[in-house]
Formats: sequence, structure tokens, C-alpha cells
Amino acid sequence: MRLAPRLLVAFGFLATLGTAGLGVLVREDRVTAETKRFSDEVARACESTRVEIVHQAERDKKLVGGACQAGELVDRALVSLEAGDFSERRLGFAQLVPQERVAFDLDELLFAVEGGDIVGAEPKSLLAKKRREVEAEIGKGPASYAFRTAGGLAIVSRCAKASHGHTAGLMGVRHVAPLLAQRGSALGVTVEEGTREARPDEVTASCTVSDGHGAAVALTVAKPKAELSSALLRIDERILLAAAVTMGVALLFAVLLARSLGRPLAELAREARLVSSDAAKPLAGRVKGSDEVRELVVAFDTMIEDLAVTRRRLAATSRVAAWREVARRVAHEVKNPLAPIRAAVETLRRLRARDDPAFDEYFDEATRTVLAEVHRISTIVTEFTRFARLPQPRPEDVDPADIARHVVTAHEPLAEETKLVLDIAGPTVHVSADRDQIVQVLTNLVQNALDAVRGLAGARVVLRVESDAHGRARFTVTDSGPGISRDIAARLFEPYATTKAHGTGLGLAIAQRIAIEHDGELSYLGPGDDGRGAMFRLVLPPEGPKPMSEAPPSPPPSV
Repeated sequence: MRLAPRLLVAFGFLATLGTAGLGVLVREDRVTAETKRFSDEVARACESTRVEIVHQAERDKKLVGGACQAGELVDRALVSLEAGDFSERRLGFAQLVPQERVAFDLDELLFAVEGGDIVGAEPKSLLAKKRREVEAEIGKGPASYAFRTAGGLAIVSRCAKASHGHTAGLMGVRHVAPLLAQRGSALGVTVEEGTREARPDEVTASCTVSDGHGAAVALTVAKPKAELSSALLRIDERILLAAAVTMGVALLFAVLLARSLGRPLAELAREARLVSSDAAKPLAGRVKGSDEVRELVVAFDTMIEDLAVTRRRLAATSRVAAWREVARRVAHEVKNPLAPIRAAVETLRRLRARDDPAFDEYFDEATRTVLAEVHRISTIVTEFTRFARLPQPRPEDVDPADIARHVVTAHEPLAEETKLVLDIAGPTVHVSADRDQIVQVLTNLVQNALDAVRGLAGARVVLRVESDAHGRARFTVTDSGPGISRDIAARLFEPYATTKAHGTGLGLAIAQRIAIEHDGELSYLGPGDDGRGAMFRLVLPPEGPKPMSEAPPSPPPSV
């Protein structure tokens, strides 16, 4: 742990210890009072729910009773019964029942006449009730209500009206569950029918509601302890606030002390983390502190200056070493044609010295040899110049499929007996690239593949172009040739690495450099999917080559 946190912890502990004892005593008293208040609130919620159920039952009784005494449906049915045309008008009365249920805002409504004959009901399942049960329910005289517990608690309101020896009545039912849910939502509690044990995370209260006819239903009201926990948490917060005020004074002193000691060290650590990225800056004049800190700052500034010098020297050494290796290989390639040139010239000198009659005959052959090898040297130097002074990419919006199509079309006349196939795998996403340089890379890959399969039976070269999931363009060149040996594959992209008798070995090196300058990748994947030949892949990002932060190193003035 750093110095500043250690000081903060020490002073904070001392301040907390002084208020902890008093805080515990105050908390116990407040917790007891808050717990009692919460339990009383749950009990009041149960009682108010019981009262609301009774009031709702009274309202339903009054509503249904009024429909019997002065309602149009009951009166018209009694008149029809007296007139003797009830059977003809029965269907019309039945169709009025759903409308009456909606108007009364009831869950169930049943309309019956004398003998328990059900005229209409909503829902239709009530039509299956037995006539004796209906007659017993409705025929009990004045409007009343009772509780029904089967299938969930419900308020059953009923009434009957008699006229000239005929009777008609209504029975309405209201399910209590929605009322319980409404009350629970309004009071922030859960109201359930019946009794149960309280769970650890809640407080419960029970009460009983009666219909006055001997039916009593128990209710359980439960309220999560989250509100109680929040109240207790507020108590704790107030106690902690008192402790925080005390701690604040102590911590302020600790912060001032820690800043004077810790800030210089933190600044030094921050700059030290930037050393690896070469972004560290001298600290002199920016960091103040004791004599020891100032000595450390001087040592750090000296170190980053030495590192900067070392990096520059290392970069210069690396560039020199790289060009030295290239120069060595160029010298080796140039030295090879010099041997036959020297042999031809020495032979001409010997023949001329002894006036050999074969001089004239050999002269033509020797000069052809010298010219051919000079041309070979010229080719090596030209290819090296192209490799050393490759122009900077000029990116433009290009279609990968169009580039691949152009390369295949250009090489079809050279394919001879080889089957050259263009495989465009679905729509390709345009990328930003130097079209000429990408054509140069693909031309090199396709030409190498054609050279590898020339003269083989069933020769085949495939150029496949596609877009991957990241929007990058992928060109894959596969041939059915003899493949590439392991020792050549290890240095395939190095300058002058080739298996061709007529090649310079710079083609793939140039192609690799073009791919890198496009922020892409050119790689050898090994044999094809059938285990034969060779497979190369060029991957180009959609955003194209990045702007060069610095010019590439110039080639040496001479090799």
C-alpha cells in the first residue's frame, strides 16, 4: 500500500473508534422504534383491506338489490310472465344479461325466474348450475350478500322480486382477488387469502372478514422488509455522517501530509511507465519535493536522455545492418555473372596471345556470353532499385473483384494448358488501396503459380477473392504444383530467395513490402486444401494504408 492510503487509513481508524461506541447505543434505540412502527403499519393495512371488502360487499348488495326493485330487466320479465309471452321473449332477456353485467361492473351475473329457471348468464358457464341451487340462492328474499370461497374468494350478491305469483331474481358475483391486488398496490403490500408463516424477508399481519352469515375468511397482509431496511439504513447513514464529520478533519490533515510526500513519487512513477513508449519527458522544474526527491528526478532525467540516445543509435545500427545484408546479397548475385564474364575475357586473351586460329570463332561466342551476363547484372540492379525505391502508395477506392478479374484476364493468354480460375466468393466490400501496386502483387503471385505448374498434367491455378467478417479484402492464390520446400518457405519473403533459374528473388520481397505499406498482410499458408501445391494470401484492410509518420530510409549511395 502506498504512503498516502496508509496515512488516510490510520487517521480514519482513530476518528471512527471515537464515534463507534456512541453510535451503537443510539442505533439500538432507533431500530426498536422503527421496527414497531413498520409492524403497526402492516396491521393497519390488513384492517383497512378488511373494511374495504365489507364496504364493497355492501355496495354490490345495494346495486343488485336496486336492480331487482326498480331495474328494467326484472320488471319487464315479471310483466312478460304475467302476460304469458315469456317464452317468446326469453331470448331477448338472455341477451340483456351481458350488458347488465358490464353496467354493474361485476365478474359474474345470473338472471333467473321462478323455480330456479336460468334465463341468462355471463359467463355462459353459469348456465350449467342446477335449478335447485339457483332457486335456493335467489329465493332467499331481500337483497343480501355472502362470501364464496370455492375457486377463490368472491362476494355473492343476490336479490329476488315477486309480483302476482311470479318471481324473478339476480345473482351477481365479484371476485375479490383484483380488489386485494388493488389495495396491495395502493398500500405497498401483498394481500393474500388465508394464513401463512412469514418469510424471513417480510413482515406479516392477519385479520378476518365475515359476511354476517357465518362465513369468515382470513386475510394475510405481507410487506417486504426492504422499506424497513431502507429506514434502518438511513439511521445508519446519520450515524455514519457524524463519524464522517469527525473523520473529515483528520483526513484533511492526512491528505495535506500525503500530498507533500506522495505527489512527487506518483509523478515519477507515471513518467516511468511512459519510458517504454518513448513518451517520457524530463521532470526537472515540474516536480518539487525534498532533497532526496530532487536527486531522484535528476537521475531519472539523465536516464531518459541516455535511453533516447541509445534508441537513435540502435535504429541507425539496425538500418545499416539491414542495408548491409541487402548489399551482401546484391554483391553475391552480381558476382555470379562476373565469373563467366571473367572466364570469357581470359580465354580471349590467351587465344589472342598465341594467335590461335580459333580466336575469331570463339570471339562471337564469348561476346554473347559477356552481353548476356551484363544484361543479367542490369536486371539485378534494376530490380534492386525497384525494391529500394518503391513509390509511396496512392490509395483510391477500388473493387477487389474488379482487380482480380483484371489480373486473371491479363494472364489467360499466358496460361497455355493451365486452367486459370477466378473464384469470386459473394459480394466484396470496396477498399482503399493503390490499384497499380495491388495488381503488381497479384500479378507476381499468379505468375509464380503459373510457372510452378507449367508442364504438369491437370495444372490448375485459382485466384479467389472474398471479404471477411471485418470488411477486409482477401485474395488467395492456390496452385496444383510441386509445392515449396521447407528451407525455402522459411525465407520466402527475403530478398533474392528464389527457386527459379531465371528469377531475381525480389518479386515476393517487393510484394511483401507493398502489403505492409498498405497496412495489410501477405503470407504463405502452405499447401492447398488437397495437400498439393502452394497457397498464398493477401489481406487488405478497408481503410487503406496509413499516412507515413516518417520517410522510409534512403538506400545506400552504392552497393
